[in-house]
Amino acid sequence: MVRPTDDSKESQRKKYEHHKKANGTLNYYLEQENWIGAYVIAYSLLEDRLRAMYVVIQRDVNKVELVKEDIKRSLGGIIGYLKKNGYLEKDFAKQLHKANELRNTLLHDAMWQVGVITEQHVTDVKELKNEVAKVIEKLKRVIKRKN
Repeated sequence: MVRPTDDSKESQRKKYEHHKKANGTLNYYLEQENWIGAYVIAYSLLEDRLRAMYVVIQRDVNKVELVKEDIKRSLGGIIGYLKKNGYLEKDFAKQLHKANELRNTLLHDAMWQVGVITEQHVTDVKELKNEVAKVIEKLKRVIKRKN
């Protein structure tokens, strides 16, 4: 399923339900100390927040219609765009790029060493997701004031 990019009531409901289920699964995996599962879900939530931020900027700030390339844009490309255009502070964007590189390394390493992903990795990603959510909320307030 492709993430809805509009703000209709149905899309908002779908996004809410998916986030609720993902967070429930994340909490379950954390309780079970299933760090690999928790990490994958936590990282997916972080990626969703960054993609949502990109959608909001394209749609509500730049007033452009999203095209297939926007939806398929790599996470590194999205982080780079957000930094280049002043939506993410340089140091925070650097943290996000490092987390993106670490994700690839950890998931590939997990094939050989199941214990490579730790609770701290999950915590770090959750904290990044929460920081991105704060940036999105500030951005939405700015957009509302301009409209």
